[in-house]
Amino acid sequence: MERDNVYVHYLIGELESYIIDNREKVEKLINSRKNISVEDSVFIFEKFSNSLKKTTALVKLSGEVADRDTLRTISILSSETIAWVMFTLPSVENTIPVFLDNLWVDNRHIIDALGELLLEFDEYIESPENLSRYNEELYQALNDVSMAFGHLSDMMKKGVQEN
Repeated sequence: MERDNVYVHYLIGELESYIIDNREKVEKLINSRKNISVEDSVFIFEKFSNSLKKTTALVKLSGEVADRDTLRTISILSSETIAWVMFTLPSVENTIPVFLDNLWVDNRHIIDALGELLLEFDEYIESPENLSRYNEELYQALNDVSMAFGHLSDMMKKGVQEN
């Protein structure tokens, strides 16, 4: 393992632990209630945003990684993170103060943006060397989606505090 990859492997482990822990918490929230509260939605959107931020940091560093297996691991973990967010989002849709139809990122619906990212990362699992070549575009797209969830979470927090 190259010295530079130590930090990348640390971020991989941190993201993996974060996703496993928070996926369980979010699933318990969704499965234990008929209606998810706004407070629970804030929690869920914070987890989405933080997961995507951690993924973004990893993708940004992928341009410096030469090891094919490490790039494949980044692609797999990024794909799993995006899929988790994308497929969990509809479960909390009815509790957010805006309709998902109004959530657009870079002239695309947020679900479409996540879907496109998911397809791209799935391709990089098979051809991991391409990840380091296109990491800047992926970084920007992931960052935009992460910021959208962060903004939504912040907006919902303010609404909860005012009520």
